[in-house]
Amino acid sequence: VTNPNINTKIAEKVMESDQIDMCASFTIAFRDTQISVTHPNVSTEIAQKAMESDPFKRWIKNCEKVIDRKTIILRGVEIQTVDMFGPHKVGFIKVKADAYLVFNGIEVPKAIPGIAFLRGNAVGILVALNCEDGEKYTLLVEQPRIPVGDVTCLELPAGMIDANDDVKGQAVSEMEEECMIKLKKSDLIALTETTMLPSAGGCDEGIDLYYVERKVTVREMEDMQGRLTGNKEQGEHIKLHVVPFNTAWKLSGDAKLLCSMFLYDKVKLSEKSTGGKKGKRIWGRWARHDTL
Repeated sequence: VTNPNINTKIAEKVMESDQIDMCASFTIAFRDTQISVTHPNVSTEIAQKAMESDPFKRWIKNCEKVIDRKTIILRGVEIQTVDMFGPHKVGFIKVKADAYLVFNGIEVPKAIPGIAFLRGNAVGILVALNCEDGEKYTLLVEQPRIPVGDVTCLELPAGMIDANDDVKGQAVSEMEEECMIKLKKSDLIALTETTMLPSAGGCDEGIDLYYVERKVTVREMEDMQGRLTGNKEQGEHIKLHVVPFNTAWKLSGDAKLLCSMFLYDKVKLSEKSTGGKKGKRIWGRWARHDTL
């Protein structure tokens, strides 16, 4: 067994029971038909867990949608790799679909790109700290990020959404875990009406963005600066940074941060132009058409 996504103990079990079968497959419902799901390099046990995971089921459901008389047909799906977060929780899934576009009931002959990295959705929170010194600040979290080879990556506080899809609840949990700030769900204000898709060409991830306003003292800010947080059991090593709000965008290329700051400015501009009233919802939750 050479699959790097199966840990040693599982691999030994697979070798003993011959769970990996080059011809192994499942069938799943796709609209009014059944399609084949193969997993030539993934054990039957792990493949079944992957298909039962929320990211996989959500992806299939999204592929079934019909929008503007356009839809997708899947002829089959291959599960290529599965990364487990421990023995029971499915982490990341890589699939390759035999996919075709249908427009006005006519199928386009040539297949469309079908490789997808499934990791599920996430939530990001922009913190606006209004200090007693009259200045505004925000919080960034520093942590090592292997995918980009950066040991001190600065980002917006964020986290993956659990299976219960409680976006605001997850946001509250992340704020307490990463920033040691206790919030209520009602404190969070949505920046987006639609989920942001940072890499739709290869990944299913969607990110919901929120912001929260807090009044703080200079002492409270000093206590936050450089604080070490994160879930050590999950390998998190997080350091808090308190930075001037208006220059935070210069310090990081994090897409969540840049998008949330842009949308925050639109929210405030909309409130100013309407005398504090909420604007018309278009893309940004309170963005007005005349300010976009």
